[in-house]
Amino acid sequence: MQISLLALFSALALWLGYRFYGKWISTRVFGIGEFEDKALPSIQKQNGVDYVPTERSILFGHHYVTIAGAGPIVGPAVAVTWGWLPALLWVVIGSIFIGAVHDLGSLVLSARNQGRSIGDLCAEILSPRVRSLFLIFIMLALWVVLAVFAFVIASLFVDRPESILAVWIEIPLALLVGWKLLRGGSMAVWGGLALIVMYICIGIGSTDPVRAFMAFEWGDSSLGEGLKENARLFWLFVLFIYAWIASSMPVQKLLQPRDAINSHQLFVAIGALVVGLFVATLTGSSELEIVAPAINENLPAQAPPLFPFLFITIACGAISGFHCMVASGTTSKQLESESHARSIGYGAMILEGGLAVVVILCCVSAAGFADSGAWAAKYSSHWVGTDSLLDRLYGFIYGGAAFIQNAVPFLEIEFLATVVTVVIISFAATTMDSATRIQRYVLEELGRSTGITPLQNRHVSAAVAVVSAGALALLAGEGGTGGLVLWPIFGVTNQLLASLTLVVLTTWQSRRGRPVLPTLIPLIVLTFIVGWAAVRQMNGLLSGDSIPWHQVGVLGLGMLLQVWMLAEGLLALGGKKSAHGEVDALGVVKTTPKP
Repeated sequence: MQISLLALFSALALWLGYRFYGKWISTRVFGIGEFEDKALPSIQKQNGVDYVPTERSILFGHHYVTIAGAGPIVGPAVAVTWGWLPALLWVVIGSIFIGAVHDLGSLVLSARNQGRSIGDLCAEILSPRVRSLFLIFIMLALWVVLAVFAFVIASLFVDRPESILAVWIEIPLALLVGWKLLRGGSMAVWGGLALIVMYICIGIGSTDPVRAFMAFEWGDSSLGEGLKENARLFWLFVLFIYAWIASSMPVQKLLQPRDAINSHQLFVAIGALVVGLFVATLTGSSELEIVAPAINENLPAQAPPLFPFLFITIACGAISGFHCMVASGTTSKQLESESHARSIGYGAMILEGGLAVVVILCCVSAAGFADSGAWAAKYSSHWVGTDSLLDRLYGFIYGGAAFIQNAVPFLEIEFLATVVTVVIISFAATTMDSATRIQRYVLEELGRSTGITPLQNRHVSAAVAVVSAGALALLAGEGGTGGLVLWPIFGVTNQLLASLTLVVLTTWQSRRGRPVLPTLIPLIVLTFIVGWAAVRQMNGLLSGDSIPWHQVGVLGLGMLLQVWMLAEGLLALGGKKSAHGEVDALGVVKTTPKP
């Protein structure tokens, strides 16, 4: 079978899902269009920093790039270890019926309630008893995201220094584009110019002198040798300082234009890849041949079983708890009109599923690997934990570059591989600075709920977010690998968070008299899968010679919170009235005054 057929069927399924199921979910289930735009938090609480009404195309770029990050690239690139068929089916079905519903519901719920996060809103929808625990759980998840993404970006900088110039030039370019947009400039014009500059910088960065300079190969310079030896630590420090500054800046000055540029990057790269795939189909190229098995029966010794861990490994691209933090964290505060929610909340998830499909196809085709033997040498010899996580990305980097070269044959494969690498790093960096901003919001909400006044200051909360993540990365492991201390359980805790969000959404829908099955069925499926994975992983942690109590503690907190919130949700679904708040027909949560 050729991957062009799989690409066609997947694209058709995703489009039909958005066109029909997405429309039904938007209008009949969540009732988009019933809420007045003037009551949205971007208008009601507009402050020019976090609450800013934003044009749909720009907000879509921000939301899409933030929820995507490196997730729909790394997860599918690892998950094809079990074979391409289960990975592809989970991405297509999961994104349409679970992930997009989860993301859209999170956005609508938050937008109708002053931009408050899902964790904060569960106090009135479920019970105040679980709010602090939920917010702490979200905070821990973001803590790991920040530390690990910083490590991945820094490692890619060390491994591919030719990408560094293009990635960092994007920051002044985004500031320029943001300044122009605030003065009425065109995003298409200025974003396009910024992208051209970035491509030029990729070419410059690929030259030997610049590449050597970025790799700190400065001849006999002791400073250069010292930086080269500690390059990853250097980039970690720089990344955390950048995240600190970016998370406190007005969104329209850096966050929005940078994300818009990044989304343009991806659209150009994917567009070129699709054209290249079409050209390869017309010419009968051998690159289209699938070199991986549909179901891999020759798994590495350390690989966990396909079920349930496939559904944990592919999170972004199908369903991810991190998305609720974005939808109810930054995106809801910028939504200009509720009519935009479907294309942003549901549509971005569908497009992320499309990116995951592209990654899967690149990682199982002859474009990424010479033959089935080369594929098996990568995927059947060892599991991710015994080798570099970045090693799994090269199937997508070089497979994608090979397809793009069919569209632009005059460009060298290494240049195109750097283009794909810059896309990955840019996405990961966007997720990192957005996650820092969201962590700031979570800490502010914790400060308000617990009465800790200093945390309610955005500069203090941003500092706490960055310093704590930096401490985890730099102090808990050598070479900035501290985030990997908790990474083995992140997949399960991330999907636990998605399950908890579906509890809140289902209860919210029930209390406002709206259909609950579109969220209840995904909740049941995900709860079963994640519960099974959590129990298996906890057994594995407790059965070893040395018990990692830090992992046991975080995973145990998530499992306790899941049981607790499910019980609270069942009480609400059973007709128990909340003593803490009411939900009107539009979904607005109103807190009941204490007697």
